[in-house]
Order: sequence, then C-alpha cells, then structure tokens
Amino acid sequence: MEVSFLLDENIAAPLSDKLEKAGHDVERVVDVSELGEGVDDTTICQYAVQEDRLIVTSDDDFVQIPVDSHRGVFYVPDQSLPPDELYRIIQRVIEAFHDREAMETVTYITPDWL
Repeated sequence: MEVSFLLDENIAAPLSDKLEKAGHDVERVVDVSELGEGVDDTTICQYAVQEDRLIVTSDDDFVQIPVDSHRGVFYVPDQSLPPDELYRIIQRVIEAFHDREAMETVTYITPDWL
C-alpha cells in the first residue's frame, strides 16, 4: 500500500529517500513552503489533514493531539534509530494495517513493534 507521509523536522532526511524508493509519497516539513523549520505542531497537523498525509515525528507533543486533528502519526520515541532500521519498522507497520484509514491513530514506531 502506498502512503503519503509528512516527515517532521526531527526525522533524518535519508528516511525520505528510502520511503520514496519504496513508492511512497513523501514531503518533509522543512521543504514545504507553507511550513518550514520551526513551524508549530497545529499548523503541521492542519497541513497533514489538508494533504491527507501521515506524520512521522519524534516530537512527543503529537501523541497528545486529538486523533481527529490529524490523519495518523507514526511516533518515533528513539531518535537514535538508524534510517535503515526506521524504514524497515515503518514498512512492517504499513503491511500490518489493512487500509490507510486504519492508520489514523498514533502508532509508536519501535524496534519491537509486533
């Protein structure tokens, strides 16, 4: 399944390339003219809803945002995960969901995911 992602500024750029090579549509907060570095979380969520993008972030503030305010969050609590490992975990998560709508929640992306 192809997923449209919005990578927060705290997610390493190499993950973007890996997800794109796997056929996903990826934007980075720092590269979107309406957003950019330092933009507030509410604006990120509004953009993600408008563009139907799942947010990938290490910012735990997104865990507290009401589910109806975003189109899904992949929360990465361990910022030291190498992009290759993070990519593999995300691919496992995507494969486990039966459709995109099922991802409209907060999913913790950790090495022991399933």
